[in-house]
Amino acid sequence: MFERLLIVYFTFTICRFLFFIFNYQQFTASTIGTIFQSFFAGIIFDTSAIVYTFGLFILLHVLPIKIRNKKWYQHFLKGYFIVVLFCCVFFNLIDIGYYPFSGRRSGLEFFSIKKDIADQSLSYLLSYWYLLIALILIIYLAIRIYPKLKITPEKITRKQFGVEFFVLIIIAGLCFLGARGGWNLKPISTFDAARFADSKLVNLTINTPFQMLVSTQQVTLEEKNYMSDELAKKYFNPITQNEIAKDSSTNIVLIIVESLGKEYVSFYNHQKGFTPFLDSLMQYSLVYTHAYANGKRSIEGIPSIIASMPSLMNNDYNNSIYQSNKLRGIGDYLQEVGYDASFYHGGKNGTMSFDNFIAITNSGKYFGMNEYPNSEKDFDGNWGIYDEPYLHYFANELTQKTQPFFSTLFTLSSHHPYSIPEDKKHLFAEGSLPIHKSIRYADYSLKQFFEVAKKTPWYNHTIFIITADHSAENETPYYQTDQGKYEVPLIVFEPQKNKFKTDTLTAQHLDILPNIIRKKYSRNSFSFGNILDENTNRFAIQYFNGIYQLIQWPFVYQFNGEIGSAFYDLRSDSLMQRNLIDKQSTVQLKMDTLVKSYIQQYNFDLIHNKTHVEQEYQ
Repeated sequence: MFERLLIVYFTFTICRFLFFIFNYQQFTASTIGTIFQSFFAGIIFDTSAIVYTFGLFILLHVLPIKIRNKKWYQHFLKGYFIVVLFCCVFFNLIDIGYYPFSGRRSGLEFFSIKKDIADQSLSYLLSYWYLLIALILIIYLAIRIYPKLKITPEKITRKQFGVEFFVLIIIAGLCFLGARGGWNLKPISTFDAARFADSKLVNLTINTPFQMLVSTQQVTLEEKNYMSDELAKKYFNPITQNEIAKDSSTNIVLIIVESLGKEYVSFYNHQKGFTPFLDSLMQYSLVYTHAYANGKRSIEGIPSIIASMPSLMNNDYNNSIYQSNKLRGIGDYLQEVGYDASFYHGGKNGTMSFDNFIAITNSGKYFGMNEYPNSEKDFDGNWGIYDEPYLHYFANELTQKTQPFFSTLFTLSSHHPYSIPEDKKHLFAEGSLPIHKSIRYADYSLKQFFEVAKKTPWYNHTIFIITADHSAENETPYYQTDQGKYEVPLIVFEPQKNKFKTDTLTAQHLDILPNIIRKKYSRNSFSFGNILDENTNRFAIQYFNGIYQLIQWPFVYQFNGEIGSAFYDLRSDSLMQRNLIDKQSTVQLKMDTLVKSYIQQYNFDLIHNKTHVEQEYQ
């Protein structure tokens, strides 16, 4: 049995090594010493995953029963071993390709997009063929070195039974400790990895089967009582007291560009970028210089942007048990004051349940690939409609709407596999990453949209808000940090004002809803964001690997639900290499109180379905 388990440990280590090699750019800020430490610490998490997944295999190997020596029994154990090992390697290898986009190991939420994955399976196989080869080689090697079966017809004597029963008890005890990660009050979880290795290497330290197992144990939120409710609301209150509506006529167009990380926009980085049109538009816009996404995936980004709802838990909100909570989107509020509301996405209807989310938050009419008139001609062969024709269609759709309108567009082409029409490929140069060329195409498509839009009667009466759903692959060390990988553009362009201005305080996706409806909706509203023009204590929040991250630029505070685990000052430490948590500065203590207030109210509101203003539903 021990030889077989060594094969499993070796396999998990190979998977971790491949994860490191293929995602090397994500770990360039770490030293060789901390990387080695991460590999050794990973044995703890490998052991936990192995005990849970191979527990039955271990038990059946050491049970002192007669049939253990039967040939069919041993063949069953070998078959069980190969199937379980295949699953573990399969999910570990999938995360090698998925990690640059998600920024974390996959949990059970991975299965919530199984339909999208199935639809794109051929595309993924073509893009990541080398991972398929790795899977085949690893499993083949495991089968070849699996110890040959030794079938002995000997009967188990009473003395032998006693010895083997004692061994069974010892192994059961070791498995219990291995599954829990040692003598801990609680079983280890993802955020414990930061105790054993560098916090920036948590995803290298753990493994995907472990993350999936952990996510099954954290389905519901737990109420927190860090402080009194009254005190918590002094630091952050999700109920906004809106002023008397002053403007109910201006159209609003919200454009969400797939995977448009801040690194790709030269305006922010004073270097060559991939968005010449956006760079020029920003010269006449309000530009937020420190804006953040609240998640690393589209399925987290849409609720944050549309309904000011972050996913501060292991499951994304759309697939959590709270998905049916009473929650209002931007379009719901604006329809109440006379707006036409709509959401356009060139992807297949049902993709990541966006259509369901728009419906459940009453955010307007959903338009997907099914509603697009030329879907066969303009289909990209993968996700949906190419950006350029879809944006042209979107502009024409807006022209037919009754003003005022609020409409959201979510682009598509800069999603893997980064499809560009054949007749347009020659227009865009390759970059150092595969996504760069598709970002150029997305930027070009936006330019065509604005060329059409500015000739329409509604253009000069419209506010355009442009952001990304999340960032994607990054090659600059700054944008690979826990803070940098959430940075996204946030641009507000008003043709009538045509004025350049920057806002250097922290902003986030959650702030979009409360600021849009602030001067249009006079009743109280609910959101987990900030009113930007009235608040100097603004912040951004994310959740990953069991860690809550609060950003008040230039400060970053990480909190594991019980105590602070890290504090950084980006002014002198932009790569987050010097943890100042032990300094106990005034800023750190204030951020600790703020994040506790926020978590306490977030958990309570979701658990008790208080994600709305009560009188609205009476």
